[in-house]
Amino acid sequence: MKLLIALVVVSVVASCGREIVEEEFAPVDTHDRYVDALIRLDLHETQMGRDWISSARAALDNPSFVATPVEETVHFDPHEPAAIGYRFAAEQGRRITVSIETDVERYFADVFRAPPSADGSPEPVASRAESGTGIEFEPRRDAEYLLRIQPELLRGGRFVVSITAHASLAFPVEGVGPERILSFFGDARDGGARRHEGIDVFAPRGTPLLAASDSTVIRVGVRDRGGNIVTLRDDARDLLLYYAHLDEQLVRQGQRVRAGDAIGTTGNTGNAVTTPPHLHIGIYQGSWARSVDPWNYFVDPPTTVPTESVAADRVGEWMRVSTPTSAAPSVPGTTATPRFVNRNPLLRNRSGPLDVSGTGGPPDEPDGPSFALPAGEAIRAIGAIGDHVRIRTADGRTGFVPAVALSDRSDRIDVDTPQSAYDPRTGDAIASLEAGSSVELIGSAGERARLVRLPGGRVALLN
Repeated sequence: MKLLIALVVVSVVASCGREIVEEEFAPVDTHDRYVDALIRLDLHETQMGRDWISSARAALDNPSFVATPVEETVHFDPHEPAAIGYRFAAEQGRRITVSIETDVERYFADVFRAPPSADGSPEPVASRAESGTGIEFEPRRDAEYLLRIQPELLRGGRFVVSITAHASLAFPVEGVGPERILSFFGDARDGGARRHEGIDVFAPRGTPLLAASDSTVIRVGVRDRGGNIVTLRDDARDLLLYYAHLDEQLVRQGQRVRAGDAIGTTGNTGNAVTTPPHLHIGIYQGSWARSVDPWNYFVDPPTTVPTESVAADRVGEWMRVSTPTSAAPSVPGTTATPRFVNRNPLLRNRSGPLDVSGTGGPPDEPDGPSFALPAGEAIRAIGAIGDHVRIRTADGRTGFVPAVALSDRSDRIDVDTPQSAYDPRTGDAIASLEAGSSVELIGSAGERARLVRLPGGRVALLN
């Protein structure tokens, strides 16, 4: 099982609530060192250098809000420095996996914890290994995170980026799954005098109970309420895993166990003598100081990532708007129906799967307002998520539009008088067109300008 090598010792993790990160995904400052190298070589004074540095900052300041699971196909033009930023919520108990498929060898991918306020700074969490294709980490509390992806200067190509969440621990009862969780964290006990500090998984007597992670057995004994109990300590996560009502205990105190090892069997000892055999399992953070809901640790969230976007094959191309539409700052989310429902009564007033801000989700305009796109406007498809396309206009505005609002239609037009063609990014003149020459019209670029494709294939602006 992954994520078993923590970067920090238990005392540090417990005091500051750092994420659990494997050693290979340790946060690194390679991106900062690259910026320093650009400055030493005076490349930060060039147009491309300035654009590269500013796009890195913009990716964190104005990310696209997405909900996991999500997958986007992205195109980076090597001649147009850019970075992509995502902001997403993650819950305690999950393992977050960022997967990146690309043929580009030299690029940066870093995860940050989002600052709690606008004047705060992102906190580095994890980074892609130099030869790796992804990142993994486990939040130790509910929080929001930022993912930034950026190729080095003059490098680009196609990326497929996915962000998914999973249960971080192995299911503790052999042969059954979440469908057998019939009592939940927060349920009333003793007529409401106390609350249930765990979940109950029902299974026939004698069903093997499994270690949920690589751990140390710190207690094997008998308790009035829990009956036969086993307690494991997961040092990497600073968790205590409390197994109760066992029929048999199959381990001894001080023993090291690996995820999936049998540590006992289901029973109904202790105060469960009037109930069918089951496992009560509780999870405690920071010794016994705080009980936490085990649900996210054991039950995967719904997975609805499309295998491929409807417009993935058009990413990187210039297109035109076929019908008037509006470009939104983030792609609309999709609601997945969970196969298993956490019936923790303490969650009933939550506005969503995670509401860090207390406002019910991300702000209405998290990274700028929506803007209108008239029919005929030229855009470039720079990303695709589901049935939406991430677009950039000729004047540099970005947003998401429905794929059905775009067309690859183009027209041939004749040049009436001699005129210059300009680079749409820098504004530099790149070609002179003679009267009577013909170019391919991609679409309009503002009130008077037109975006065209020159005979050699280069895209340019005509005023």
